[in-house]
Amino acid sequence: ECAAEEPRVLCIIQDTTNSKTVNERVTLNLPASTPLKRLFEDVAAKVGYVNGSFDLMWGNGDNVTGMLTPIDQNSDKTILDAGFEPGKKNFLHLTDKDGEQPHVTQEESGTTEDGAQEKFIGPLPREGSTGCTNDYVSQSYSYSSVLSKSETGYVGLVNQAMTCYLNSLLQTLFMTPEFRNALYKWEFEESEEDPERSIPYQLQRLFVLLQTSKKRAI
Repeated sequence: ECAAEEPRVLCIIQDTTNSKTVNERVTLNLPASTPLKRLFEDVAAKVGYVNGSFDLMWGNGDNVTGMLTPIDQNSDKTILDAGFEPGKKNFLHLTDKDGEQPHVTQEESGTTEDGAQEKFIGPLPREGSTGCTNDYVSQSYSYSSVLSKSETGYVGLVNQAMTCYLNSLLQTLFMTPEFRNALYKWEFEESEEDPERSIPYQLQRLFVLLQTSKKRAI
């Protein structure tokens, strides 16, 4: 009865973790007294991810914003106390957690293989391969186990709001051995330049992370 009388908060969540869901929206209409922990539980149930394997960020309704503020899942605050506004659209971005893709909730035992294939997001089996389809749609499937650095040998770059053109250029330069090795030989002189404003120094740091990081993307 109290929930029926209190203000409602409209939450619009965009899953930015992969290209197949980035244009979709999930909507929740919650009582203002809903705890943040319950918000994450409801989102997890709605999108089919394991709770705790993703982050929620404040958004502005666009595809991806440059500056995203994370929401504390472990906070005891209600969504009202956390800054959600009743009667307005509250846009949120669902993002990777610690550089790993959210874990998909395991299918129920009665689910057919076709249903699992539809839910699957990731690389499909190679053409001409035999006997490997079940490996991709098994109930113990984890996206991070397929696309971790240890499996692919490569690290991606996170899109910082329509920076795909720049990311592709950076990856092209990184994959050019002559350029990469020349950059590694260059030495930074801190007495002559601010490290935060030095493009070659920051590019050098980025290349080192692309070569050594164990994350899926940086």
